[in-house]
Amino acid sequence: MTKLNSLAVFIFILINNFFVFSNLQSQINNDILVKVGEQLITTIDLQNDVITNLVINKQEVNQNNINNTKDYSIKKLINKAIKRIEIKKYEITNYSKQDLKKYIKSVEKNLNTNSQGLKETFKQSGINYEIFVEMHEVELLWNTLIFDIYNQQTNINILEVDRELEKAKVDKDEKDLNEIRKKILNKKQQEKLALFSRSHFSNLENTIDINFQ
Repeated sequence: MTKLNSLAVFIFILINNFFVFSNLQSQINNDILVKVGEQLITTIDLQNDVITNLVINKQEVNQNNINNTKDYSIKKLINKAIKRIEIKKYEITNYSKQDLKKYIKSVEKNLNTNSQGLKETFKQSGINYEIFVEMHEVELLWNTLIFDIYNQQTNINILEVDRELEKAKVDKDEKDLNEIRKKILNKKQQEKLALFSRSHFSNLENTIDINFQ
């Protein structure tokens, strides 16, 4: 069991009798649950993330679904905190605004609503829309960080690209083949960056202090 998994199990047990459905609409103390380096995760953070996950995945907000989501949420919050620390260290501020718009649009489409409707859904559910957006911004900032650090190490095997391109040559003109080639190169680059991302995060996970309060 990894360090993060062990901590997730511990925090799940710690809050199992604390975070119950009957208290969702009532005022709760904003206690610190976890310190990830200098980043804090509180009971409000956990409640907001659990309900947000249920809402955007069109699941009913009930005790059973909350219990099934808590472990995922605490791991997610710890992961985001670790990434924020590294983003701050490298002073990353740029990310793809277009990718953020695409993500929000995909959530709107899944919930069969528009921008205003999504914000209203969050308001009625008692969850924070701005935090929902910021959480995805962290992922996009992380992507920028990984690209900046490892882009020069994503050399692609051209022979592999040519082999894949050969399979697509039937009934394709030169323009189509150039587009296909670009897509293959981009896909392979993204696959390599994803490997670097997992490796970089794994190293951080094992070095950053994670303490339960």
